Amino acid sequence: MLAVGGGPVTAQQSSNAKLTVRSHVPGLKITLLSKLPKAPETVSPAEMCGPPFNPKSEGGKVAAALGWGVTAEAQLGTYQAVSFAGGFENAASGTCEISGGNVAIFSGGQLVAVIYADKSGKASIGRISMASNGLRILDGDLVPMPVGDVRLTSEHAIEVLPLANEEPVCDGRGIVPNIYGRPVIEARKAVIARGWKPFRSPPSSYPDHEGEDLRKDGIVEATGCVGTGLAFCSYYYRNGDMELGVTSVGDGKPTVSAYDIACEPSKWHKAD
Repeated sequence: MLAVGGGPVTAQQSSNAKLTVRSHVPGLKITLLSKLPKAPETVSPAEMCGPPFNPKSEGGKVAAALGWGVTAEAQLGTYQAVSFAGGFENAASGTCEISGGNVAIFSGGQLVAVIYADKSGKASIGRISMASNGLRILDGDLVPMPVGDVRLTSEHAIEVLPLANEEPVCDGRGIVPNIYGRPVIEARKAVIARGWKPFRSPPSSYPDHEGEDLRKDGIVEATGCVGTGLAFCSYYYRNGDMELGVTSVGDGKPTVSAYDIACEPSKWHKAD
């Protein structure tokens, strides 16, 4: 039995005998599977938080046709990965709680494997995103955090791995340490040690009390702080032609919730 989308279903094993799968992340499992079950209840576009995601891949369309809410698609070598879920709940500050989430691995329109969260653990799956050497799995919490990476470790092997201590970016031109969940004051020291220089943004055109407090504490790159809801703030660092954008959550002692990379100046953020 396999818990897909929070409900037990009988796993029909994939006939792809060459493919091997393995998870090294506690709470996340991966299994060979050839047929995706229907969603316990069909997810309508109106139920999904924000604009509905319209799947483009064959696998994404298969999941949507079975009633699942597709949250993302990404290429994994010759395979197509599709994250999908059975439950969505809107919350404050434009956030969303996703439940019953999974990641399906397709070859064309044929399912070959599924990654799911062990019901006995605390891990959850919300969506996938691209990472430097594969895919990243984000949880379904209001502030999504990464729980593991998915990599094609050989032509016929898919593995779910813990986050590495650091990540090469922009074809190896830069390195970003694992700063997820770390206090901003610690995270900035770690990225500065890797050659990233803080970018002091121009003064905001609106009251930015949280940002002012952070800048007074020496975090001069703090900008775009939202003083209500989950108190998000942004920070930018540059290294040659690259720009690292960091997002934090929480007031007082904010922690890093996300980061993104721009590998050329034309894609840098536009300062106020």
